Amino acid sequence: MTTTQTHPEHLADRHADRQTWVLVVILVFAYFLVEASSDQFDLARDGHTEWVYPWIWQGSSHLAALIFIPIVPVMLSRFPVSASNWYRTLPAHILASMVFSACHILTMVAIRKIAQSFLSSEPYEFGLFQPEIWLYEYRKDILSYTLLALAFSTGRLLEQRALEARAAREDAHERGRLTLKSGGRTLFIQADDVICAKAASNYVEVTTPHQTHLARMPLSELERLLHESGTGHIRVHRSYLVHTGHIQEIRPTGDGNVSILLENGAQIPGSRSYRDQLPGMST
Repeated sequence: MTTTQTHPEHLADRHADRQTWVLVVILVFAYFLVEASSDQFDLARDGHTEWVYPWIWQGSSHLAALIFIPIVPVMLSRFPVSASNWYRTLPAHILASMVFSACHILTMVAIRKIAQSFLSSEPYEFGLFQPEIWLYEYRKDILSYTLLALAFSTGRLLEQRALEARAAREDAHERGRLTLKSGGRTLFIQADDVICAKAASNYVEVTTPHQTHLARMPLSELERLLHESGTGHIRVHRSYLVHTGHIQEIRPTGDGNVSILLENGAQIPGSRSYRDQLPGMST
């Protein structure tokens, strides 16, 4: 159990959950202020002077929701949702949303009954034995559960990608190896084998002596990995990186830019902004 809890993947999920929890608390509190103040304004506009009730009713609902939010990350850990298994885990999350809603409603009603006992001689009536009341509340709670699941899932996904990026940088630094995501696969390429690389929107084309790989990462991230590996790669254009050991010829184009001929016959542009980094071109 200890090994599982201290595994980097699980630690990353816990860190992401804490960050998401803080964000959710802030958003729920902000929503509470908006809803309560709006209700108070509506009552005042209709001539009612009971300003405290909107804050108690909205506060009880939002507080009860916050208490049971931990149900969501627990369920995501036990029943993770992905494109390949959503139809198997969806029933578990629907059941969990019902439990979340029931806990939310019962806690909210309990808080309101306690508050009502101090504010009025009349007991608070919610209609717990009316199915339509439960359905009315559940349609709101299932939306809340879904949004919370998306928030926690997104937080975990971002944290896992950051973990992968740190591992890739360590791998590049310690072993001189690049970790690239391409076509649903993970490719491991020696940094010294990269002849050149070209930015292609959200991807980068990485050319090696054997083939060209299309990897999902920005050129700037590949540049950081190559820098960590300590190889002789330089930026020659905002869209190009090149290994200096594969440069055969550098030809000025007459406008301050250059044309770079590589040993494999490829020709790539060099921008005047990066000209000083090219061998023999520093001013």
